[in-house]
Amino acid sequence: MRTATTENKIVNVYSYLRFSSEPQSWGDSERRQNQLALDWCRRNGRNLSERTFADRGVSGWRGDNRKTGALGALLKVAGKGDTILIEDTDRWSREAPLDSLNALRDTVRRGVEVVFLKTGVRVTADNFNDPATLFPAFFGSFLANSENEKRSFRVREAMKERRAKMEAGIAVAGRCPAWLDWDIKAEVFVVNEQKAKVVRRIFDLCLAGHGTRAIEYQLREEKLQPITARDTYSKLRTTWTKTTIQRLLNNKAVLGIHPATGTKVYPAIVPEEVFYVASQKLKARQTFTVRRDAQDKNLFTGLCVCAECGSSYIRRFDKGYSYLVCSGALRHTTKCSGLGLIKYPQFEASLFALLSQTDLIEKALACEKAPSKLDVLSGELADVQRQCEKYMRFINDDENPSKRVMENLKMLESKESQLQKEIEVEEVKAKGEIPVTEAYDRFQADLAAHAQEPEYRARVREALRDVVEKITIDGHGSQKTYQVRLRTAAIPIDVILGPGGWLFNPAPRCVLQECEV
Repeated sequence: MRTATTENKIVNVYSYLRFSSEPQSWGDSERRQNQLALDWCRRNGRNLSERTFADRGVSGWRGDNRKTGALGALLKVAGKGDTILIEDTDRWSREAPLDSLNALRDTVRRGVEVVFLKTGVRVTADNFNDPATLFPAFFGSFLANSENEKRSFRVREAMKERRAKMEAGIAVAGRCPAWLDWDIKAEVFVVNEQKAKVVRRIFDLCLAGHGTRAIEYQLREEKLQPITARDTYSKLRTTWTKTTIQRLLNNKAVLGIHPATGTKVYPAIVPEEVFYVASQKLKARQTFTVRRDAQDKNLFTGLCVCAECGSSYIRRFDKGYSYLVCSGALRHTTKCSGLGLIKYPQFEASLFALLSQTDLIEKALACEKAPSKLDVLSGELADVQRQCEKYMRFINDDENPSKRVMENLKMLESKESQLQKEIEVEEVKAKGEIPVTEAYDRFQADLAAHAQEPEYRARVREALRDVVEKITIDGHGSQKTYQVRLRTAAIPIDVILGPGGWLFNPAPRCVLQECEV
């Protein structure tokens, strides 16, 4: 073997290999391209550089390998006198012929030699315009680009047909959710019960009050393997991630709905009410985040706010005592007059005593409710649609409507579209909400008596959010008070904390009643 030199500069032989799809890496493509390069070096007495340049799973159709891939990196490294070995012209590029040839011409003009191993053609600046060199390169680029165009057309047509069938609710073989398999004989999707059981377990953990990170830890503790089949380059996934769990909990495919078409194509593995309740809990938990080891310390994370500055109330410990304090005052981010200290044990006991007053809670919930956000949005939409119809009548009656009329109509149509999107969000939210009376009955029957038991605290914490919308605390004066707003209730309940007792007022003008804590 010998090492070539040019003007005292050591020149190198680089091998470049490329394949555009992952399945090719499972076959013989990479080995074959490497072997061709080694054989060429052996025949020509050259040493192959130890530096490797490979674009695995990168298409050359748009020149991505040259613009942002390993080929682009190689072209920056290769200099005058160096040689680049490539299996064939389609590995160099599958761009339009002129684009491919121009890139090749620019490379050899810098003194770099390009060798196409399959045909044995050596391209340099001196022979680039030689028909024996130019024609194979040109027609090779033409055929490669033509083949890609043909494949692209066929794929587009196949995808159109596939999508049309999916929109019609017809099952089609192909990629599907990880918990499903394709029955070739029956031509239907069938549930893989082993994987579906894992998905249902994730939803059960979410409903039980676990966040995505807590679910991740729990699945690892239970040694449940991820249900996804493969990761990049055929590496099996061996662990759960927070992102995977979050995507599963928001994936309507568990209801049998195809995410792209919105039609029911797959067999459902989770009941609709479970999916929407889990989605709501997941969304609500974004503002009720708490460490896993501290989730039983404060049952009211995210529920309590300061009456003076609106900051959240958080739990703090001092000299063996625990308090709820205004976070804004604690962190000096607001101009609150003080920390508003409330003894946590007294507050928790007071609230649970309040919630135990079944007659009072039912009375508060029975009060005439204010219109929901969904009702308000539906009313606004109806009004906008009436205005749109009015403008449409103007346009139909006038052959040359004014520009202002047309602009107003466009504005109304834009508002109509926005309202429809907001209504869809609220409808999904409504599906996921447990009726507050049902949530309260469940809380009283199953959880209230176990509030002090550590193994129940996380469940109690979640159940409170299905009953209570917000708690406003005023702890700055000599008389500590708080106001409880129950979900959907029109009237809040006012509570006065006192030494050894508390008073509550379920409605305006009601006489205050005193109860023992």
